[in-house]
Amino acid sequence: MAWQRSGECCQCGECCRGNPNPGLWDDAADGMCPLLGLKRKDGTRLCTGHGWHPYYRNGCNVWPHIPDHVAAYPSCSYRWTWVSD
Repeated sequence: MAWQRSGECCQCGECCRGNPNPGLWDDAADGMCPLLGLKRKDGTRLCTGHGWHPYYRNGCNVWPHIPDHVAAYPSCSYRWTWVSD
């Protein structure tokens, strides 16, 4: 039994811009993903490497693994289904 993720990343940037759990993401000194750039008019940011950058393709393209990882990010477009084998 495991969670199955569906949907596509909407590039909201909520999971990239800060670290609500210190020690969870140690990739960037300021707690932000190093690919987070492109500031929108409302002050939020988009991923500059989404879909092509090696950093993205070697890790964050497969994250999150479980719903708890994005529970604090209301804009996240992933959906979850509990499946049993």
